[in-house]
Order: sequence, then structure tokens, then C-alpha cells
Amino acid sequence: MAQTATIKMSESPLPRVHVDLPYLSRSALYKTEKPYATVFDVSDNPKATATNHIIELSPQDVHDARNLPEGAFSLEKNGFEFLKRPNCLNASNAHDQDLVYNKFRLEMKEVLQKRFPQYRSIIYLDHTVRKRDPLFPSRPGMPVTFPQPAALPHFDFTTQGSFLRMSLVYPGEPEVYQDREFDLINIWKVLHGPNNDWPLAVCDFQSVDLANDYVANDVLNERAVGENGLMHPSPNHKWYYLADQEVDDLIIFRNSNSLGKRSIAFHAAFDPKIVDGPPRESIEIRFAGFY
Repeated sequence: MAQTATIKMSESPLPRVHVDLPYLSRSALYKTEKPYATVFDVSDNPKATATNHIIELSPQDVHDARNLPEGAFSLEKNGFEFLKRPNCLNASNAHDQDLVYNKFRLEMKEVLQKRFPQYRSIIYLDHTVRKRDPLFPSRPGMPVTFPQPAALPHFDFTTQGSFLRMSLVYPGEPEVYQDREFDLINIWKVLHGPNNDWPLAVCDFQSVDLANDYVANDVLNERAVGENGLMHPSPNHKWYYLADQEVDDLIIFRNSNSLGKRSIAFHAAFDPKIVDGPPRESIEIRFAGFY
């Protein structure tokens, strides 16, 4: 099915928006210094810098996959899939933690179990609700109530980062994840629609040259260090999103594989310059799927 959809895409170009994505520069700095970013305030330390990221804007086409059939992309081949599934969560109830955990979590776990029967077990890791501040991104570093869209192309966990995260989720229980193959999977959706405000774009894994386009990045918390993957710019990257995304439109993508051998999906929020609704609200929920 994916091959058929690919042929159709080449014969009939998809609608697309042309945007500048803020990649990590191919600076010589990163030949001697690993990229890093803090996720806490370091302003009280005059010797500290929050990040050493050097950003380079790169023009990219982001293709609208709205009218493609389900199955046009696959987790194994492309690193992501677009699915339409009913679920209980929207902007009016997404802050009800009991509802998220006791109902939405189970709905999303069932979606994964049915779609990916290769997983022998699936366990919940965490979730994050984002609500774009109307001033984002005009005042970087401003205090906000909710996490903001993440515009830098990235994936959440390197292979090493996946073990660091699992050690935080299961402290003192390495038997849960060590010597086992697992994926870290995200499900991302909006909380009101149709949404065109800072939607999420995902990059086709087949268009990425990991040897040249990828660099590991330290994520510095106050009490722990994580590691994710950042992206250098390339004209070969193929990006996709869902225009007019509704609350039942799910974007499922792989963040990491414990063996480092399966496709992953770089992703980034972007501004299509369409002003037709309120600021985006979204939720991402993460699971570990064990083979």
C-alpha cells in the first residue's frame, strides 16, 4: 500500500506550504563541542549559558497528507503514520488527569495494540499538554503556563537517551527494559480543530541521511541529563503534516529503538501562516512498545 501511495504522490504533487525551518547549523563548533540545551533557568549563574545551539533557517516544503489514504506511510518504512481514531480528549477536558490516565491512555494503548501487533507489551510513559501562548514565538524565554510548540527539528530520544529515560521512569528496576528490544512511541493530536496553528510536521525517515544530517544533543535538567537527536539542514528532507487537523486525527511516530536499528521520525512544529483559529492546543502521549 505504501508503494502505491508513493507512486500517486509522485504523479500528483501534494498541496504544500513553503516555510523556513530552524535547523541546527552545520557549524564547525560541533566537531569539538556536543550540542546541548538546558530546560531550566540558568540566568542566576553569570557563567552559564542555556544552550550552544546555532540556528540556521532552511527553506523546506511541508506537504499536506490530508487526502492520502490510511496506510500511505508506515511506522517501519517512514517512521510515522497518520490515523483517524475517535477518542475522549479535547480542549475542555484535557486537564483532567484522571480522564487522561484512566480513559485516554487506555484508548491510545488500544490503538497501538491493534495497529502494531508486533509489540508483545505496551507500557505508558508520560504525556504533555501544550497550549501556544498568543505571543509565541515573538518573545523567546518568556514565562508561560504551558509548554510551547517545539520548532527545532528533532526526535525525543537517541538510543542512549531511551535508556536514560527508562531509568528515570523505572528507577531501580532495570529488569523492565534492559536486555529487551523496545521502541519509544509518540501519539500526537490537537485538542480542538480544525487546527492550522503551528501544526506538527514529521520527516520521512527515507529522506534522512543519518550519517550527515543527525547529531546527538544533551538535554540538561536540574537533576538529570537526557539525550535527543537534532537535525542539520538538507534539501533532501521530505516533510508532511495534516492540514485542518481534527481531534480524531492522530500522528503516531517512533522516537527511538533500543537497538538503534529501526526508523525514527524527526518532527517539528511550524507556522504555515494561516490565521483561521485560536492558538493550537495539543497533547502528546508516549509509550514503550516491547518486542
